[in-house]
Amino acid sequence: MLRGQTRQRRLPRVPPGEVAARCLDSERFVLHVDRWVDVAIGLVVAAVTTAVSGSLVAGTIVVGVMAGSALVSSAGSPVAGRNGRVAGDARVAFGRALGSGVDAARTVKLAAAVPALVRHLHAVDEVRVQASTREFRVRALLGGVPGLLVQVGLVLTWALHLDGTWSLATALLVSTAVAGTSYYGTVAGAVITEAPVAREWLRATTSLAGDADLLTVPPGVDLVTGAAPAPAPALQEGLRSLRLEGFCAVHDDGTVGVADVDLTVAAGELVLVTGRVGAGKSSLLAALAGRVDHEGSLRWNGREVEDAQTFLRPGQVCYVAQVPRVLSGTFDDNVSLDHGAARGRSPAAVADARLGADVAAAGGTAALVGHRGVRLSGGQVQRLALARALATGAELLVADDVSSALDATTELELWEALRRRGTTVLGSSSKRSALLAADRVVVVADGRVAATGTWPALEPEWGHLAG
Repeated sequence: MLRGQTRQRRLPRVPPGEVAARCLDSERFVLHVDRWVDVAIGLVVAAVTTAVSGSLVAGTIVVGVMAGSALVSSAGSPVAGRNGRVAGDARVAFGRALGSGVDAARTVKLAAAVPALVRHLHAVDEVRVQASTREFRVRALLGGVPGLLVQVGLVLTWALHLDGTWSLATALLVSTAVAGTSYYGTVAGAVITEAPVAREWLRATTSLAGDADLLTVPPGVDLVTGAAPAPAPALQEGLRSLRLEGFCAVHDDGTVGVADVDLTVAAGELVLVTGRVGAGKSSLLAALAGRVDHEGSLRWNGREVEDAQTFLRPGQVCYVAQVPRVLSGTFDDNVSLDHGAARGRSPAAVADARLGADVAAAGGTAALVGHRGVRLSGGQVQRLALARALATGAELLVADDVSSALDATTELELWEALRRRGTTVLGSSSKRSALLAADRVVVVADGRVAATGTWPALEPEWGHLAG
């Protein structure tokens, strides 16, 4: 989290569900380390027993119980370890599937695919349950070995006493030590059976942590007060043209949202994407904002964008989601986000987002919007998010269906205001009035571009997509 807050970089192709699943498996590694501590304590007990009894045989019996348990456990380690890894991978697969389902909840519901998703989750979780059951059965079987070895050790101890080799005091000391060795024998065996799973967890999570030292607090960061240095000013390069060639949007779970997109957007153009629900519109727009990984070519003014996460961000590209998030503060808090430069642009941004009358009616920019915007309508939330995006002064506005809750008059005023600003807009819409206002419309079907052109030219074939 510290690295994410200070560097603001997503882990490539690692969905949140996978990270959560790996974190839930962390107790395996912690327990493995704790087992090694107990093994060390067992060796200390053996050494003390040898020193107090004055007999090397006494310590050897204690160590023998531990070594015998570890040796027997090594035979079952491949079975337990293999099932432990399968269970861990199944938990990750479940996290991936659940996260993907939540991300695409709207599409899943509209496609009536909820039962299919639930069946898939049950199937994946069943793999985890079966593997975990096999793993713990093996470990339970191996867990009985130390008790058997302890009994052998006790018999040997008293045999040496009856033989006259050890005195009664020594026999009592050794038998007491051996009786307590059952636990140390158990942990010695567990160290062996749990090692493959612990190694797999460490390997998987090492890549999640990246190359940063997560234990060293970066300069200027105070975790007690929450203080941190201001972010470096974002570099801004004016947009003349945006060129996509063979462009593919690839989600963190490996799903390809849209593929083989060839598109050129010139500065000041309004280009809208349309298509059925689940066609890939949102995936394409999210990739253009650096929120989803991409493959293929993305050129900004003819120069290939090498690092989308750092280049395609506010100051360069601003993104407005289908369902924007609103802060529990004032209008000004939501538009400027406490950035000085954005605050200076706020009045013009509010006006161009066609939000001026709403703000005035609410009592001005200092008026509260309620808890997460509870006092606002859906259209007001969309326009507030749009004003926030415009206040960044970004070169490209990526807007995912931002006019869905607007009436026809407000929507037309919005597009006209954006044209007057000269803002380059690449968005999505299924409203005929918006598509008519666009310079070009891109029709997406089944994850690919099916047609491109003005809406009057496309409407005879694709008019069923517009409402």
